[in-house]
Formats: sequence, C-alpha cells, structure tokens
Amino acid sequence: MGRISGVVALVAVALSAAGCVADPAPPHKVSASESAVGMSATGLPADLHGKSVLLSYDSGSGGTATFADDGRTITYIAADTGRKTTSPVVVEPLDTGIFLVTWTDEGTGAVVSQVQDYRTGKVQGTWSRHSDTAAAPAIETRTGSVHLAD
Repeated sequence: MGRISGVVALVAVALSAAGCVADPAPPHKVSASESAVGMSATGLPADLHGKSVLLSYDSGSGGTATFADDGRTITYIAADTGRKTTSPVVVEPLDTGIFLVTWTDEGTGAVVSQVQDYRTGKVQGTWSRHSDTAAAPAIETRTGSVHLAD
C-alpha cells in the first residue's frame, strides 16, 4: 500500500509539473499606438493623390516626390543636385498606409519600384537600369525613410 501511495504521489507531481509547462504565457500584444488600427486616419494616407513626400535613403541621397492630383504622374526633385523629373507613376495600395510605387526616371532611364510604408516611415526599393543598350540591366536596392511633407 505504501508503494502505491508513493507512485501516486510521483505521478501527481509529474502531472503538476507538466501542467506548468503546458500553460505558456499569453502572446505579446502590440499596443494600439503601435499598430495601424491605433493610428489616426489623418496620419495614414488613403492614397497619394496630390501629396508630397520626403524620401531619404541610407545611401545618402534623397529628395521630394510630388504626386499629381489625379495620381498619374510623379515629380521628383533630387535633394543633392536639384534635378527635377516628371514621369508616369503607378501607385498600388498594399495595406492601410502602405503603397507600392513604380515609375520610370526619364532622366536616367531607371525603373524605380518602392514599397512606401507610412505606418513605420520606411521605404524599400529597387532601381533597375541599363548602362548601355548592349549591357545587362543593373539592379540596386535602397532602404530609407519616407514621410508626408504636407
């Protein structure tokens, strides 16, 4: 009888220890101020029509991009040289405050494609261009920040 009581006690201790492991802490929840849902509607653009944005790249370059009121063209002014180009643009909303923006830089012939995230203020993009018509295209990536200028 003593032996059975000892086994029952050991099983009870083992089950109780397993119960502690099987009950993990609740998952971390993002506060409302850190999520897109908690941000004010004025802080996140529904579209980029008529907006001006400041772009700054980790490579050191950057500039101002202004989207036409109809959303079909973009005018980019490089901060370092003042070079100004106006090109057709396609803006595709990916989520609240996040856009895929693609245009061709008429001055350099580069195709620029960026994910502009106004929730985090980050931009990630690629530039692809031909140094000459016989060469393979060069593709470079850039990261940086993006903010509404208005």
